[in-house]
Amino acid sequence: MAGHGNMPCLVFLCKLGEKGGEHEEQEDRKKGKVRFLEQEMKQMDMAPEESLEQLMQQGVEERKRQLRRHKLPEKATLAAMLTAMTKAELDDIRFNLNVTGASSLKKAELVERLCPAITAFSERWMMSLLEEEYQLFRDLAANGGRSEALSDEDDRLDYLRGLGFLSCGMDGEKLIWFMPEEVLAAFRQMDTEAFHERVLRNTKVARLAAGLLYAYGYLNYEQLFETVCAHLTEEERSRVTFADFVGILLNASCWKNTVAALPQGVKYYTLIDEEELENEQLRRSDLDFADLTYEEAWAAGADSYTPDTPSCRALIQFFMQAHGYDVLKAADVAGEIIILLQNGGSLQEAVDYLDEIGLMKDEDKADAVIPLLAALNNAARLWPLKGHTPEDLMAMTGEGRVIPFDKVHKARVGRNDPCPCGSGKKYKNCCLRKDEQ
Repeated sequence: MAGHGNMPCLVFLCKLGEKGGEHEEQEDRKKGKVRFLEQEMKQMDMAPEESLEQLMQQGVEERKRQLRRHKLPEKATLAAMLTAMTKAELDDIRFNLNVTGASSLKKAELVERLCPAITAFSERWMMSLLEEEYQLFRDLAANGGRSEALSDEDDRLDYLRGLGFLSCGMDGEKLIWFMPEEVLAAFRQMDTEAFHERVLRNTKVARLAAGLLYAYGYLNYEQLFETVCAHLTEEERSRVTFADFVGILLNASCWKNTVAALPQGVKYYTLIDEEELENEQLRRSDLDFADLTYEEAWAAGADSYTPDTPSCRALIQFFMQAHGYDVLKAADVAGEIIILLQNGGSLQEAVDYLDEIGLMKDEDKADAVIPLLAALNNAARLWPLKGHTPEDLMAMTGEGRVIPFDKVHKARVGRNDPCPCGSGKKYKNCCLRKDEQ
């Protein structure tokens, strides 16, 4: 993505895992954390899953303690904010803003280097603001740059802390979040009606991109830019440059949980292997990506999206009625199955997943869920099919993996069970592949 020097890309390079001489110490810190986790897990006499859960909770508690270890600075200047931070925290900001040639500086010298770097970067970065971020900044500005209401459980604030745009400190027993005066002044100067219109446009672009990626899985920046622009008005398209677009997506990747920015493109957050998917899509060079309406892309771009389709609703209702799940838990299970299918998983793998969570023990309920799984698969926008559903692809080309209801009961055979054909081989080594075709 070289050549787009005005886009806010600095912190995002950290997120994408870029390395170099300036990044070596950051990599060392990451390796150190991994070694620490490995050592801790070895010392715990419990199941790995329990150990991991405990370590994650310990990490949450440790983060909260770290937020409270600093006193609130008397002044809310950048210099005062940075001086109150540890050298490691300053190094993180230096790394995120790509401030080179400063790794050997003493703390006071580093503070002096970072102040103008943060101010300059904030002015560029704010051009990619999303509505949630904008409202956060507005609320802070309305309260003189301070807030007691921000939650210490919102780890998105760490993203802003890592840029030097926000920090916190203890005022007695209260945790106070604050924006340094220089950043606050830059925001107030930019906060016009025209600027808010840009923020709303940024938010629209980010949501449409997320919705399209829900259907396609992964697109390079050029493909995604072109596809998103097709859903914008002519005026909106004229106001969103490619550099603007990349900046918006990179910011969205750090602030939201729907998309993940990579060096060459953007993926939906649940995609497991973007390289494998891209290769699979390239093999289908004669198949165009599925057309989504504006309404479809917009709906799919929502956080924690679950398709509102007859097949998905039927499966959710089944989990609620047959297994006593509440609607959220039922939707979560259906969502996990969709993720599996979108990543190229088979119906058998979906059955295996339900078996693992204990939903295939009752034979009648197991028999009842199989056709529902088949219907979900047949109507799902699958990433290897470039966002087409198997039903749609079959109608268009006569190709695809539509699973007929009268054959799906074969899927109840476990991969390691004897094959129903009587060969004496395991099912996975015999008829599994034929049943999946």
